[in-house]
Amino acid sequence: MTEAANLIVFLSDNHNREFLGSAGHPMVKTPALDSIAGRGVRFENAYCTSPLCCPSRAAIATGRYPHQTGYWDNALAYDGSVPTWHHRVRDAGYEMTAIGKLHFRSMEDDNGFSEEIDTMHIVEAKGALISLLRATQDGVPRRKAHRAIYEDSVPGEAEYQVYDRRITDQAVDWLRQRKTADKPWVLLVSYPSPHPPFKVPQRFWDMYPLEDVPMPLQWRPDDRPNHPAPEYLAWMNHLQDGFSEEFVRRVIAGYCGLITHTDEQIGRVLGEMATLGMTENTRVLYTSDHGEAAGHHGILGKANHYEHGIGVPLVMAGPGIPGGRVVEQFASHVDLFPTIVEAVGAALSEADTDLPGVSLWPAITGRETSRDAFAEYHAMGSRNSGFAIRHENFKLIYHVDMPSQLFDLGADPFEENDLSSNGADHPKSDELESRLRQMLDPEAVDSRSKADQAAHMEKFGGIDTVRKAGIFSRSPIPGSEVELEHV
Repeated sequence: MTEAANLIVFLSDNHNREFLGSAGHPMVKTPALDSIAGRGVRFENAYCTSPLCCPSRAAIATGRYPHQTGYWDNALAYDGSVPTWHHRVRDAGYEMTAIGKLHFRSMEDDNGFSEEIDTMHIVEAKGALISLLRATQDGVPRRKAHRAIYEDSVPGEAEYQVYDRRITDQAVDWLRQRKTADKPWVLLVSYPSPHPPFKVPQRFWDMYPLEDVPMPLQWRPDDRPNHPAPEYLAWMNHLQDGFSEEFVRRVIAGYCGLITHTDEQIGRVLGEMATLGMTENTRVLYTSDHGEAAGHHGILGKANHYEHGIGVPLVMAGPGIPGGRVVEQFASHVDLFPTIVEAVGAALSEADTDLPGVSLWPAITGRETSRDAFAEYHAMGSRNSGFAIRHENFKLIYHVDMPSQLFDLGADPFEENDLSSNGADHPKSDELESRLRQMLDPEAVDSRSKADQAAHMEKFGGIDTVRKAGIFSRSPIPGSEVELEHV
């Protein structure tokens, strides 16, 4: 049994695992996160369960995949009805506090916390209702605001960074009040960054000269994947005609700057933890809800199953965690539930026996095992459900009613060569599809997700009402108003 200790869980939004100094990125500066990896472990192959905020965050909390819970998109968000590791920790008598972005339905629900401080939830407990139109014949309207938010990659400051600093200040104050706590506690510190817009103060912008930023792969229209799924995603987000090299360079520079800004906030919390003498009895964990393409494959954002969409950073350090270790075993956000419960000395309940994840403590201490990685997507930017399954170095992206994609990540880590393109047959494709179908029926899950989305629309007045709801490119921070793009 792992020795109980305090735990700080840092969660960010939109951090591609490649954009980490300790992961070998050639440019991005992440000294605080690298310090966690240096004195602890870094998971080389960590995955989210769904490349979208609400489904991913629900899975982090519940330890269950979207197809198990029905938290499909940014309107069907976590609502307190499924047990979380927050509940297990709090109900075992430990203090369980959340600060910052949760993106659940509402703080009026029992989300499992002893206290929520300045938390962000979906807009008006409704969220992105427009996403529910995926269940209709016409689908979701195109989003002009998506391209515009990336065009705003310039020196300056977005409201999310103001909120980041507010979250840090509150976390520091919270720690100061727990200096003499006599029982382990858990603090979730959740930042909205590095979500776009990638508008950062000049000092961060100056760290990443445009001429030096590493360019993405297959970003030009002629080089993009010839596949209907990324083509549809580009069309929906008004990216089908491509973007200039200067545009891409600004996006990457701004993204790196925003990651460094987020890293600086985490560093402030770690610094206060050290000042208060908490380092020796406090574990820290960092991950992000999903990745960011930043131009790769002609994509800006997430909503896809390439590695840049579903690969997330995962680093841990503290008591009982060996230093400087890189774990190759595949890890998933669904593993965090059993891992965290064990970390603080709480216990799983009988209702948790069918959780799909595993405790990461054996892998942390050197006992790695072979397993598959899995992710799914059922929201805006996809006509039909999509699924990714990785077995060893081969990864299949299965699209309902579209051709599958197959990649050998050992030989092709950036997924430039689809082994199934143009109808090519590959034995690994059938093998991985078989492994996927042992988990679920993709077509049945697609039908169920759309049925749930259609039913949820009716709760808010039906299709016509949802069509008039408008689209917003990002949730507002607590205390500000949402900006809608009406379609």
